[in-house]
Amino acid sequence: MDLRLRKTKKNKQVNQQTNKFKKEIIEKREKNKMETTDDEGLRTSVTQGDQKNLKDSGNVFENKSINQLILFFSIPAILSLMLESFASMIDTVFAGHLGEMSGSALSAMGILSPVLSLFIAAQLIFGVSTGIIIAKRLGEKDKEKINNTFKVGLFSSLIFSTLISLIIFICQDQLLSIIGANGQVRVLAKQFLNVAAIFNVFSSVGYTLVNMIRSFGYPKMEIVIVISATLINIIFNVLFTFVFKMGIVGIGLATLISEMSYTLFAVLFLVRKGLWMQKSYLKIKEVKSILLLLIKIGFVQFLMQALNSLNGFTVNKVLLNYGDVVYLGSWAVCNSIYSMMLLPLIGFTEGIQSVIAYYQGSHNDGKKKIIKAKTLKYSLAYSLITTTVVYLFSGHLTKLFTLDANIITASTSITKIMLIGFPFMGIIYTLIAFMQVSGQEESASKLEIVRQVVLFIPLCIILPLLFSEFSIMNIKPELGVFFAMPISNIISLFFYTGRRVR
Repeated sequence: MDLRLRKTKKNKQVNQQTNKFKKEIIEKREKNKMETTDDEGLRTSVTQGDQKNLKDSGNVFENKSINQLILFFSIPAILSLMLESFASMIDTVFAGHLGEMSGSALSAMGILSPVLSLFIAAQLIFGVSTGIIIAKRLGEKDKEKINNTFKVGLFSSLIFSTLISLIIFICQDQLLSIIGANGQVRVLAKQFLNVAAIFNVFSSVGYTLVNMIRSFGYPKMEIVIVISATLINIIFNVLFTFVFKMGIVGIGLATLISEMSYTLFAVLFLVRKGLWMQKSYLKIKEVKSILLLLIKIGFVQFLMQALNSLNGFTVNKVLLNYGDVVYLGSWAVCNSIYSMMLLPLIGFTEGIQSVIAYYQGSHNDGKKKIIKAKTLKYSLAYSLITTTVVYLFSGHLTKLFTLDANIITASTSITKIMLIGFPFMGIIYTLIAFMQVSGQEESASKLEIVRQVVLFIPLCIILPLLFSEFSIMNIKPELGVFFAMPISNIISLFFYTGRRVR
């Protein structure tokens, strides 16, 4: 009996030990499985992380700091627009060195400035907006929408600029009569306008493509393209003007060749980088959606430039009423100087727009706010420094355009008057650039309408009458016209800030 009990007890102990051993083996197996799974998961996550890093390695928006991005995008855009402005100034400079006809040629360029501004407005409406939307889509990482925006933006730019050129070409006689072109000034203006109607199309398409190049993250290439086109412009200007004696027609043809080169270089770069648009089917509904978005954003730029054109026309008419052609030539010179000052500021804000648009697309509000604050600070600093420098050397700058003593004297006075409101203009352009990207296009349009329609045009007409009637500080009424610019800038900015406070 005792023997059986001992055997039974012993068997239980053996079974318990066996079960315990089996349990330990099973636990070890499970543990090994979990470790293997964790290792595989870790390897997978590391691989995915590496892939993500490799994917983002070419994304400048993610790999650079905010200050680096500001420099990387703004400097090429600034240099590009300065060179483009220089190309426009080249035409005026060559027009001022055409011998006996230089005075009439300068007046022709001055009287055509509203029309040329309208051409620029035509390229801005799709050029700027297409770049902004592509930057947003890059932030969203939506390749299909990027391609669709590319197609709609490019073809819209081509069609719209062609229509504008055709209308101007067909109605050029009536247009020249409206802007007050007479005699030799009218003949020269018509000759240049015939060529300008052609180069406007290439300029518009090229501008749209170069904006896309910047938005894709290649702002440095923008400088290369613009420098190449500018050098071509200078070379052919010298050949056509001084060697072949083609006069103002030669100036226009040199610009045409440079704009064709500008467009061709942009196309070649986009194709080489594999960024050119791909074949795809677009529904009419989608085309309308993209087109409306582009127009909504680009309309602000179009409105600004179109109103600049209207204001230039108003200035011309008022100056013609006082019968002094010297002030028309001086206005052309001052307009070129002012554009040289303003375009770097526009280039700076346009470059930053691409960065802000990208972070808006990727919903990174923190970086977007920091960039906005820094942009406003840098824009104001630039405006103040530039105003001081140009004011001190305004006499020397005007001598670059002409040797006519009367035009130099008048241009120096006009430039100093226009400079009074330039720092305020710096703030206005920066605010408008922010509004375009942030979906506040309507507010930006209202600000421009107040500045250029409600204020500038009435002041442009009224101020000369006041200076003439009351002999205020013995200032000529022709000079009184130009006080409308700083006054309208200052009042419109206070109008905007007052609305924001309320």
